[in-house]
Amino acid sequence: MSEKEIGQALQIPASSLFNLLKTMVEANYIRKDYQNKYLLGSKLISLGNRAREDLDLYNESLSYIKHLSDELNETIFLAYPQGYEMIYLTKIDSHRSIRTAAQPGANKPIYTTGLGKACLYMYDKTLLDCLFLDIEFEQVTPYTVKNYEMLKVQLRRFKAQGYAIDDEENELGLYCIAAPILNDAGHVIGAISCAGPKERIQHNDLIPQKIKQNAYFISRAMGLTRNGVDIN
Repeated sequence: MSEKEIGQALQIPASSLFNLLKTMVEANYIRKDYQNKYLLGSKLISLGNRAREDLDLYNESLSYIKHLSDELNETIFLAYPQGYEMIYLTKIDSHRSIRTAAQPGANKPIYTTGLGKACLYMYDKTLLDCLFLDIEFEQVTPYTVKNYEMLKVQLRRFKAQGYAIDDEENELGLYCIAAPILNDAGHVIGAISCAGPKERIQHNDLIPQKIKQNAYFISRAMGLTRNGVDIN
């Protein structure tokens, strides 16, 4: 589209439009071609791909997590990582619903949740260092992991066992067991979890098994093959 066409569509003053377009070009949301027309930039294309992947993740996961909630009679969450946060895509309530601030669209610090830690243990050391070397860990509860060194110890244990745990680190009284979801390239794109009162979840040995199994089924639905990828 030309600048004139964009201005007519948005119906904003020319001076405001110029500044808006300049800012969007600098941020790579749009770009100019050789005819001085505006096209989608790399940032918008990337965001579009992210949105499409989120939609695919939701659609491919839904039947699995609904069945899992029915099978365990527990609440199941689906979320994806975004920088320092986990973004909740959906929550499937069981007949034994739980009180939690985690709702679809909510975001939580990635290091406080089982969902986040399930994603983090699939990250390589370089990426983990970039994320956590210089940040201060917010103490959401008295049990929240306190620093990067403690987090690394947790992640090594979680990777070895094939699932992550949030033991009242995000909400008091709440215990969470989570496993990562990978795409066709073997990259982590999300996680599922089972959450509930600690006394009910912690010693139920069926939950880790079912969470791992269904995370793998969803990963397969997202295109993953086992070749060269260890997801336990």
